[in-house]
Amino acid sequence: MENRNNDISVKRIVAAVLTTFTVLGLAVYGIYFNVRSEKAENDLENQYRRTFADMTDYVASAENYILKALSSGTPGTTSAMLEEASKCSAQAESCLTSLPIDQRVTEKISGFLVQLEDVSRTWSRRPVNGGILSDSEYDTLTELYGYAQDLSGRLYALSADIDKNVCSWADISNDSGKILGKNTISPKYASLGKLSDPFTEYPTLIYDGPFSEHMSDTEPKGLTGDTLSPEAAENKAKMYFTKITGCDGETGSEDSGEGSGACRVKKCGENSYNGIDTYCFTADIDGAQAHIDITKKGGMLYSFIYPRECGEQNLSTEQGIEAGKSFLQSIGMTSMASSYYTAENGFITVNYSYENDGILYYPDMVKVKIALDNGSPVAFEGHGYIACHDTGSSRISPASISVSDAENVLSPHLTVDTVREVVAPDDHGGEYHAYEFSCTLMGRPVLVYIDAETGIEKDVLIILEGSDGILTV
Repeated sequence: MENRNNDISVKRIVAAVLTTFTVLGLAVYGIYFNVRSEKAENDLENQYRRTFADMTDYVASAENYILKALSSGTPGTTSAMLEEASKCSAQAESCLTSLPIDQRVTEKISGFLVQLEDVSRTWSRRPVNGGILSDSEYDTLTELYGYAQDLSGRLYALSADIDKNVCSWADISNDSGKILGKNTISPKYASLGKLSDPFTEYPTLIYDGPFSEHMSDTEPKGLTGDTLSPEAAENKAKMYFTKITGCDGETGSEDSGEGSGACRVKKCGENSYNGIDTYCFTADIDGAQAHIDITKKGGMLYSFIYPRECGEQNLSTEQGIEAGKSFLQSIGMTSMASSYYTAENGFITVNYSYENDGILYYPDMVKVKIALDNGSPVAFEGHGYIACHDTGSSRISPASISVSDAENVLSPHLTVDTVREVVAPDDHGGEYHAYEFSCTLMGRPVLVYIDAETGIEKDVLIILEGSDGILTV
């Protein structure tokens, strides 16, 4: 009897142990499965976010190319802009079909993108063969531009909601069909619900058919003077470190501490940037490592980086631009005019180009990054200026056409605000003399470049103005 009880007890213990291990195994498996499932969901969410971001960018690019086509006054440029708009529209539609949104929501949007692609591609071929857009076709393209503007704005609104985690792509995938109902839409689907609003009454369109790389390979024209020895280049580097950062490059030593006012300059090798050979040097300045490249020929400052943090912002954008101009004058780059800039996190990065006799030379460009706490430079890049700066009298020929002749080439739909002479880089590593017309079209600022010798429309750029800078696309 006692043995039987013992057997029963052992069996119960074994059963309990087996049950415990089974439960633990199931729990571990469940946790593992949940982790893998969560990872898969996160990967899918990230994939959808990337696809949507690409789509948003493609629609914005198509919008810009349409505006450029509308701004163009010559068949060749119009053709090129429409061809790019067609490509961007096709890529945007491809992204749209990859997103987990109910097709009934995106049907009109998809139709618009397909039609925009077809219109742009078909009409892009006609200007190449010498044709131009008729008034009715121009009106249709203007209408398409308006739809593209609306769609772009709503895509960015939805993107902002997703970035703020107001809604996720998992939510959209499961519930996007709800916005088609008559019930009130949840706030988290508000942007999605408004996405297709402009296309509710979308008409059936009728149509006949379904500037920095320029100097990469040029011989440097701005290098003058003798070739420096490594020792002479190091002295130049010390001079620049002192001039730019205020440190004492001459008295720095291994024991120099932070805040001592001294910087220990060390050679870090030699570089070659598309035909411009340099010596590079580093210096430890108040705990940050600054870097300088000095050209072997002439000892010019090629680049400078000082990755310090910016303190409280004390200077305005205009003061930062002036500080950059003063810095350029201090290193021998005079007659430099500012053009485009970006500002963020207490720093402003400005493009400056050489200006002489009222002509702005865009290829002779440098970039300067200024800290807006005290106006000191923290970065500089001078490749364009060193590669292209040529003061020879034969650099450009006098204009062969007048301003009024050049203005006659412009699209009649543009409102001209200002005009100036410039030298601009072309697509083949060279440059050309042009009239730069600053214009307005449908409230948007655009720049149109007319060759001052041939009268050909060479390029159209859209100016993007915002609180963080002025750029062109």
